[in-house]
Amino acid sequence: MNPLAEAERITAAVRGLPEVADVHGGRFGHIATLGAGGRVAGVRVTEEDVTVGVTVRSPFSAGDVAAAVRAAVASPGRPVHVFIADVEVSAETGSEDRKETVS
Repeated sequence: MNPLAEAERITAAVRGLPEVADVHGGRFGHIATLGAGGRVAGVRVTEEDVTVGVTVRSPFSAGDVAAAVRAAVASPGRPVHVFIADVEVSAETGSEDRKETVS
């Protein structure tokens, strides 16, 4: 599979996890896969490994998030590194739409 297509598949799978608010490219956008067809931020696919950056929903367990992301990536034969880059915290103000991001 081409790395860009694999990164897009992984992004869709990880975004579907209840623990994950979104994928995250890291502070300087260094977690990304580049290819002739463009760029996929938040997932870096190489022949050696896969790195996924995520924003998680609070409360969370880092171990549970990492296990869920690794299962969603489903990349046998390559290690999967999970980088928790940010945490999304719901404000307790009665408004479900208001969110705060803590880094």
